[in-house]
Amino acid sequence: NSVAQIMGNVMLQIWGGDLYVGIMTIINSVREVMTMPLMGLANGAKPVMSFNYGAKQFDRVKSAIRFITVVCILLSVGVWALLFFCPRFFMELFNDDPALIEMGIPAMRLYFSGIFMMSLQFAGQATFTALGCARHAVFFSTFRKVAIVAPLSVLLPSLWGLGTDGVFLAEPVSNYVGGIACYLTMMIVVRKKLQQEKTT
Repeated sequence: NSVAQIMGNVMLQIWGGDLYVGIMTIINSVREVMTMPLMGLANGAKPVMSFNYGAKQFDRVKSAIRFITVVCILLSVGVWALLFFCPRFFMELFNDDPALIEMGIPAMRLYFSGIFMMSLQFAGQATFTALGCARHAVFFSTFRKVAIVAPLSVLLPSLWGLGTDGVFLAEPVSNYVGGIACYLTMMIVVRKKLQQEKTT
């Protein structure tokens, strides 16, 4: 997170100035608040999955994975809808500068346009951790921020005249790529893991 935020702020300073750095600060604050329910749900599901995995109740493990995935998707779509249709409300919680708010609204909509795909990463990482595959969880968390967000924050602003939009666009791109990669890998790893446990 620190690496991605530093790179994003540096590029926003270059392409847009202090105003856009302020916008990103507000967006990061909103993100922390809005993703807390998703993180809470994912963390709350870990003990359930771990217990049933240890008890060899693999159908319950699969059911828990399905449940957390569906609920995370529904919650994140709700979060996206709130941020897309009511961005001014969330901007005004942190600042009352009219210029910042007007320029921040489209930036916020762009930044959060892929937040519902982050639900796949939350579900995937929670499952990895619950089933003793913490290295996978750490890898995908690092992969999304360091290997996708940070480089795209540098690259995208200079492409197709995106400018500051390129910095904000790095986040939804990472949500799609990181979310899909994490969840598909989790499904493959979990399937193998459960098959191995059934045969022992």
